[in-house]
Amino acid sequence: GYVMNAVRTIRRELKGEVPLIGFSGSPWTLATYMVEGGSSKAFTVIKKMMYADPQALHALLDKLAKSVTLYLNAQIKAGAQAVMIFDTWGGVLTGRDYQQFSLYYMHKIVDGLLRENDGRRVPVTLFTKGGGQWLEAMAETGCDALGLDWTTDIADARRRVGNKVALQGNMDPSMLYAPPARIEEEVATILAGFG
Repeated sequence: GYVMNAVRTIRRELKGEVPLIGFSGSPWTLATYMVEGGSSKAFTVIKKMMYADPQALHALLDKLAKSVTLYLNAQIKAGAQAVMIFDTWGGVLTGRDYQQFSLYYMHKIVDGLLRENDGRRVPVTLFTKGGGQWLEAMAETGCDALGLDWTTDIADARRRVGNKVALQGNMDPSMLYAPPARIEEEVATILAGFG
């Protein structure tokens, strides 16, 4: 398909100078767009489904987890050297609901991914926007790295997960509007926090 041809072409054009990272939305995030009909501020439609008909939502999330696993594996076979699962809307859930309706399905995906291709390990990164309170549970999925949003203190994240996984991210994207010297300061602060 189109995406896999794009992955192959980009990988070839990169000539090994930069790693190519494949990605997908998480089942929960994809389901929010499907059920809500687009982006949402309150997520009332999917939350109503979650509370009123959890079996239907679990059936949808299971199908999405299988599809995302196939999609990411196809990206890996086409040349992606690492993959990332973006759980953009996991942070809108309670801790219990996050475990049941989001993390559980990301764990299933991690378990089903190709972890080696072309003789190299394929790292997997999980990212949950607003999910800093669940880092320990995320690190237990078998992923290699956790993507952190700018609301998570990086030094605290490192303390909590130790060296079990790599940490990635943490800069507020709006910082890129700052003058270059200010961006450099922020990057230095983040790097110092990595430990």
